[in-house]
Amino acid sequence: MVRIRLHIAYRGTAYHGWQIQPEDRTVEGELTRAVKTVLATDAPVKVQGASRTDAGVHALGQVAHVDHESPRRLWDFVRALNALTDDDICVTRAELAGEGFHARHSARGKIYRYRIWNHRFNHPFLGDRVWQMGSRLDLGLMRQAAARMVGTHDFGGFRTAGCDSPTTVREMRRIEVIEAGPSMLEVEVEGTAFLKHMVRIMVGTLVDIGTGRMALERLDEVFETGERRLAGQTAPACGLTLERVFYPDYPWEDPQPELGGAYLSEVGEG
Repeated sequence: MVRIRLHIAYRGTAYHGWQIQPEDRTVEGELTRAVKTVLATDAPVKVQGASRTDAGVHALGQVAHVDHESPRRLWDFVRALNALTDDDICVTRAELAGEGFHARHSARGKIYRYRIWNHRFNHPFLGDRVWQMGSRLDLGLMRQAAARMVGTHDFGGFRTAGCDSPTTVREMRRIEVIEAGPSMLEVEVEGTAFLKHMVRIMVGTLVDIGTGRMALERLDEVFETGERRLAGQTAPACGLTLERVFYPDYPWEDPQPELGGAYLSEVGEG
């Protein structure tokens, strides 16, 4: 039995999130079906992901692991998984995992990126990858608000109902509001761990502050009370992408490696 670490990119538009569901189409469900086909088994198979991304959320750097006994080479295994899944899912890297590795529990941090198309009209090529926001945004206020969110805080006011986490204290290492091009804004959030819908509520809060619908000073009240109703709106899932997952034994830097020499060298075949 070996444990394989998979690096996965996907466009989440057509999926009901990462986590497998009995009725809905999910990324984990599609990968599980593909793995079972490759291994020609009816036995239970678990494709354990690092992040249970929501319905409609995308990923460039999702990480997962799977255990199997197949003698297949990594290259053959990855090639088969990509052949058996739709074009909106791609296993970009694969390698043997170190002893004790667990895609979720071994993770030490994640980076999410949220994209806002700050334009009056929808962009024909970005519709399912951005939040189209026609209102003018005050970047100065948004950056002040982002700075207040950095550090270790009780983020109870930034989680949705149904979040089952026993603790709401989280550390945000970095939150940046970036002008990524004409009419394009990006909010990049790096933290040790996240609550359910936390990044989307943080971004919605930044936008509400940037449009003047919410006072900057109310952030302090949200942290003090933990009341969800005091924070901003929940930003749509379509603008959010999981960029990177960090592990102590694997400080790789490129969340979207070239699908050429780097990819082939990782899986060991060419």
